[in-house]
Amino acid sequence: MSRHPYGRMLQRCRFVLSAAGLVAAAPLLAQPASGGNGTIYYGTYDKKVLIIDESTMSVRDSMPVSIGIPYAMTLSTDRTKLYVLEPSRESVEIFDLANRRSAGKFTLNDGPLHVRLSGFNVDPLDRFAVMLVKTARKRADRWEIGKPTLLRYDLQKRAVTDTIPWPDGKEREGAQILFSPDGANMYFFTDEDVLIYDTQTLKQVDKWDLQRSVDDGLGNWSFGFPNSLYEERGFSTGLFRTTDPINRRTMMGVARVDLAKRTVDFYSLGPSEGVGFALAPGRRKAYGLRQQVGNYQFWTYDLENRRVTQRVEFEGRPRMGLSVSTNGSLLYVHTAGATIDIYDAETLRYARTATFRADMTSLIVVPR
Repeated sequence: MSRHPYGRMLQRCRFVLSAAGLVAAAPLLAQPASGGNGTIYYGTYDKKVLIIDESTMSVRDSMPVSIGIPYAMTLSTDRTKLYVLEPSRESVEIFDLANRRSAGKFTLNDGPLHVRLSGFNVDPLDRFAVMLVKTARKRADRWEIGKPTLLRYDLQKRAVTDTIPWPDGKEREGAQILFSPDGANMYFFTDEDVLIYDTQTLKQVDKWDLQRSVDDGLGNWSFGFPNSLYEERGFSTGLFRTTDPINRRTMMGVARVDLAKRTVDFYSLGPSEGVGFALAPGRRKAYGLRQQVGNYQFWTYDLENRRVTQRVEFEGRPRMGLSVSTNGSLLYVHTAGATIDIYDAETLRYARTATFRADMTSLIVVPR
C-alpha cells in the first residue's frame, strides 16, 4: 500500500495532554462522505475495464477487453460508448455502456502495414472520429515510416472515408482539435491561429487569429485543452504557457476558450511550473498535481478570484493522475498501482485508500 503523510497517523488516535494525563482524542480526519453517485471506469493491466460505484468505491461489474490492455479510454459525448485503445494504439474496441459489453472493434492495419493512432477525436454526434495516424511498413531489412496523416473514420460504416488536408499545408506530429457542440465545425488549433473546418465538406470556412485575441505582447502560447466532463459544452478551460519575448521567461496562467464567441479569457499565475489542471464540478475551482520528486504538491485554483489559494506538499507517488469526485468534495489520486488514494478537496488531507484487484492503466470519473 502507498505511504501517505497522514497515513500512519490516521490509523491511530491523536492524544492530547490534560489534567488527567493522556486522553484519546478524535481521529485526525473523520471518514469522508461519499464523493458522489457517479461511475468510475478503471482500465486494468489484466485486460478489463472495471465499473466502480463511486458512492461505495466497490466494483459492480467489469468488461473484458479483447484487443489487449486498455491503455487509453475515450468517452462519447452522450456517455453511452467507451472507446478503448491498446498500448500499440493500433486497435480500438467500442463498448456499449448500457449493456456493458463490446460493440465491436477495428484496426487500420493491413498485412505488413501497421497504422498507429497518435490522436483520436470523436465528434459530438458520434458519427465519425478524426484520427492522427502514422504508418510503419515492414520491409525485408527495415521499417518504412510514413508521414503523419489526418483521417476521418466513419463509426457506422467502420471505414476510413476521407483524408483531411493539413491546415496551411504543414504536417504536424500532434493535432489539437475541438468540435462545436452541434458537430458542425471542427477547430484546428495551430501555434498562432485557429482554422475552422466544416465537418461535412472538410473545407476551411473561417480563421480565428488566436494570438491577437490573447495579447500581442505575450509571444506564442500553448494551451493543453484538457478534456473534462465538468466543462460547459463549447468551452475549454486549462493552463496556458507562454515565453516572454523580452525576458525569455516562461510564464503560466489559466485560459478559458469560448469557441462560439471566439474569445479567450485568461490571466497569469506567474512563472511556469510542472503542475497539472483538473476542473471541479461547478467550474469555480480546479486542482493540480505538481509532480517533482521530493516535492509533490497539491494546488487549488480559485477560478472565480483568479488565483492559486493552496499549495500543499504531500508524499505522492510516481506516475500520478488526478480526478475530482462528481460532487467536488474529494480528490482521487490514481494511475500507478491498484489503488485510488482519496483526499479531502477542501483541506487537501489524506482520507483513505481504495484498493482493487489489478493495477490501473487509465481512469475516467463520470457524473450521473
